[in-house]
This record gives sequence, structure tokens and C-alpha cells, in this order.
Amino acid sequence: MIWLTGATGYLGNHVLRHLVERGRRVRCLLLPEGRIDPAFASAVEVVPGDVTKFETFAAHGSAIDTIVHCAALMLPNPADRITTVNVEGTANTIRFARDWAISRIVHVSAVSAVYASKNVYGISKARAEQLVVESGLDYTILRPTMIYGRGGGLHFAKLVSLIKRAPGVIPVLGPGTARLQPVWIDDVVTAIELALASPQAMNRVYNVSGATVVTFNELVDLIVASAGLRRVKVHVPLAICAAAAVLIARLSESSMLSPESLRGLSQDATIDYAPFEHECGYRPLALAEGLARIFARDACA
Repeated sequence: MIWLTGATGYLGNHVLRHLVERGRRVRCLLLPEGRIDPAFASAVEVVPGDVTKFETFAAHGSAIDTIVHCAALMLPNPADRITTVNVEGTANTIRFARDWAISRIVHVSAVSAVYASKNVYGISKARAEQLVVESGLDYTILRPTMIYGRGGGLHFAKLVSLIKRAPGVIPVLGPGTARLQPVWIDDVVTAIELALASPQAMNRVYNVSGATVVTFNELVDLIVASAGLRRVKVHVPLAICAAAAVLIARLSESSMLSPESLRGLSQDATIDYAPFEHECGYRPLALAEGLARIFARDACA
């Protein structure tokens, strides 16, 4: 049986669907207010609890042989909460595994863990990776880049929403030259399945990126074209953005425009998936095909 954390998140929900459709037995840790698709109810055991509160799930490890740890918080959540969920939540998950002699864990990290200049999210992911590596468990760590798909992930969905709502002009923070490698949601789910099924994935760290590298400017242009829109990009100098972010941070620590968020804007988020392809057969989708799938469905809706 698989212990799944983060099942109500964008990735976790897709992972849960995939596991259930393939007949896997799954036990999910859900926040008390969390809900899963009713279609899964008969095939999934639900444990109300919180990954940051060990006592809420400590007693529920019977029959579990594998953990898929997707639970995480991203910016713009408060920095202390990101650290608590991503670091302490991972530590609690490892403790749970040890207490119940669960030897196998697939841990979903992020490209932010290997940025040269890390914000609080990247630091939390790097610390969580270290905990997993030092845990003594049989681990596979997966580092997705920006996840995209219909309705998500978080940052992709916000970008699409901004582009659709923009009255002809799209503000781009900074020069927009940072290189990205967005990864299709189903490819990340497949990556988890490959990690579960491949003995060679044991005690390995794999990059889970898309097949296409683009600059942020190019990504915006591709989304605009795929959605059949006409938009003009207007670049806002990073110095102005930084000054605005400091002021906004005094009013709200959960703003998408924050000093922590800006730190990642000028960094390349490209990572090589070739080792994962060679060792486990990972083959990601091209960005143009993924965007076509999203916006073709929108056109038919």
C-alpha cells in the first residue's frame, strides 16, 4: 500500500488518480478540511491529519510499504509556513517511515533546490532533500521544473490568468530572459510511476524537466499564440519591482510580488533530464504540444 501526502494539491491529485486507475492501494494524509474526488472514495483510505503534526498520523502506518511524498508549500505562502511544511513535514514523514519500517520513499522536490541563489522555498527544498538522503531509507528524489497543465500548476495558472485578463498589455518583471523548461503534469506523474517501478531509481536524484527550453519572454509569446490572443509585453525594470515588493511585503507576506519571489525571476530553471531518460525511460512532452492540448480543450469548452 502507498502512503500519499499532498493528495489535494495539483500534482498530488493527478498522482492519486493515476495510482487508483492502476489498481494501487492508497492511503492519503489529508488536512481535516481537505477533500478528494468522490470517484476515488471507495478505492482510497483517508487519514485526517497534518504533515507538520506527527501525532495526527503517527498511528496509521500499518500495511504501508511505500511513501510518495508530494506535500509542499510554495511562494507566496509565508516563509515560516513554507519551512514548516517542507522541512518539518519531510522530517515527520521520515520518522513515520522509520517507526513503521517503511523502507521506500519517492520524494518530490523542485528545481528551486539547486538554484545558485535560493529563496526561502529553494532553501526549504534543499534541506528536505538532505533529510531524505541522510534518512537511511531507499529513496528516489525527483526535481520537477515549472509544472503546467490544464488548470495548473500554481505559477503557470497565474501566468495564464494574467495573460487572459490583461487589457492588451502584459507586464513582464525584468528582462524576461531567464531560461525555463516547463514540464507537463502527466510527465511528472509518469516520473513518479517510473521511480516506483524502476530498481535502478533506488537512491538516485533525477531531474524532471520538459523537452523544451524557452525564455520567459518566449513562454509568454507561446501562451498568447496558443490561446489565440493578441498581447504586447511591457518590461518593468527589476529595480522598480524590488522597491514595490518591499512596500507590498509590509502589507502582506503572501503577495506574489515579494522580494523572495523576485529572487527567482533572473535565474535559469533548466535542468538535464538525460540521466532519467537513460536509466528509467523518461521521455517528456514538447511544450508546444502541451500548450496545444490545454488551449484546444479551452476552445471546445
